[in-house]
Amino acid sequence: MGISPETIEEIERVANTFEIISDYIPLEKVGSNYKALCPFHSEKTPSFIVSPSKNIFKCFGCGKAGNGISFLMEYKGLSFNEALIEIARKYNIPIKYIGNKNENKNLKGLYDVIQKVSEFYIEELKKSPIAKKYLLSREIRTSTIEKFGIGYSPENVEKILQFAEKEKISIEDLIKIGVLKKISETKYIDRFKNRIIFPIRNHLGKIVAFGGRGVEKNQTPKYINSPETDIYSKSKVLYGYFESKDYLREKKTAIVVEGYFDLISLYQVGIKNVVATLGTALTKEQAKLLKKFVNKVILMFDSDNAGKKALISGAKILLSQDIDVYYCQLDEKDPDDLAKKGKKVVEEKLNNTLDIFEFFTQKIDNQESIKEKEKLINLYLELISYIPNKTRVALLIKNLSKITGINEKFLELKFSRRDIKENDEAIYEKAINKLSVNEIIILKTLLTEKDKLLQSFKDFDKIESSVYFMNLVNRVLNGEEIEDEIKEKILNSPTPSNLNTALKILNKLHRIWKIKELKLALEFNQIKDEKETINIINKTIKTL
Repeated sequence: MGISPETIEEIERVANTFEIISDYIPLEKVGSNYKALCPFHSEKTPSFIVSPSKNIFKCFGCGKAGNGISFLMEYKGLSFNEALIEIARKYNIPIKYIGNKNENKNLKGLYDVIQKVSEFYIEELKKSPIAKKYLLSREIRTSTIEKFGIGYSPENVEKILQFAEKEKISIEDLIKIGVLKKISETKYIDRFKNRIIFPIRNHLGKIVAFGGRGVEKNQTPKYINSPETDIYSKSKVLYGYFESKDYLREKKTAIVVEGYFDLISLYQVGIKNVVATLGTALTKEQAKLLKKFVNKVILMFDSDNAGKKALISGAKILLSQDIDVYYCQLDEKDPDDLAKKGKKVVEEKLNNTLDIFEFFTQKIDNQESIKEKEKLINLYLELISYIPNKTRVALLIKNLSKITGINEKFLELKFSRRDIKENDEAIYEKAINKLSVNEIIILKTLLTEKDKLLQSFKDFDKIESSVYFMNLVNRVLNGEEIEDEIKEKILNSPTPSNLNTALKILNKLHRIWKIKELKLALEFNQIKDEKETINIINKTIKTL
């Protein structure tokens, strides 16, 4: 369900970039503008400028620029729509949707229910000696329990039913959020009974699911997670992501572990740029979440066979997203055991992690068995095939050739990139009318020849365009569905389009954006040779 173009226009009109940014970082007035240390890269001298008159921000250190919407997308890792919704809430702008109008209302109701249930679990933990004793045995501190909202689901299902009745929560909603399971017309079982409860939050901080760990020694299964629901898709959520994202942004590195206690124990000793996959294989959607803040991931999985398999599958996903992958090999059983040895031991281990390809070349070099060496070489080549950067691929093949003595020509590599599995007529007509002819040409090409277009043009964040157009572009680029009616109207538009025409328009819009950037740099006195810059601007204008 999309946000209506009228709402997007209203948000764009009202959103004050200075007010939005000042909610997150301190700004110091300098003349008619404001400056600050850039939140997107490390620096000692402020190069981050906010211009209230132009309603924009620009960092002359790392080059990031935009308005309040793009700031929130970068700073908080939000999608375009999520940033719009946050700004709408700030300015009390009612959001109008196009699509299923009841969907948003129903989802909000489930978010409210699961939040209340989480509060119920927190209170039950305070009353349970057995649950508190278990957490104490795992060396989990009270402050950590509070930070992650850890709770306990009592063994007696009547307790949650009584709570639901008191809070006017329907049995149907408890089933919808995956807490209760119906086994007959009058009987229900609590999926999480007698378990420590870990609330699972999405990237916005909303609780969407629960994880449960049995407190009894022989309780099976040991761990259980919520099933997929209307508000929870396990492939799109990372445990601890919301709690850790400020540290991910700061470190530009994520440590990925498998379980709740692995993450919590590391966080508790001061290693806070950590997320957990909850025992499932890392997905493309989860890798995209990480890529919003980091360019490097350290995989710290259990030392058993399952952990080694997770390492390979996780590395493939991350490499496909152009993220550097490192492997932290454990002597301990798992990261939880490592964390119990203290922060210094963990940091020493992290400092000695190897790039995934360096790890494999060492194993290949040390392997005496021809058969095992062959397996490792094939695995190395398979991992390379997931990397989109062809220069890096060539260098890695060259390195493998040097290590093994095998001629580069014989190190065949399949370069084909793997695709990793992942209304009202008047309203839609009005939405299409918000788009210019050039924007329709670009969108039509993006919908029909996306891969070819992306091979030739990647700077979609550096073009002069309307907010509604960029809303649709971002959704297509991120693999999100846009409304069928909107898509149909774009594809059936009489406006002719082809790849070359779309590229010409995009390059022109990119040049217009560059001119604005240069003018901005001149205005903020960030360019020493003003005469030369003015000549460049004038020459660029002539090419438009």
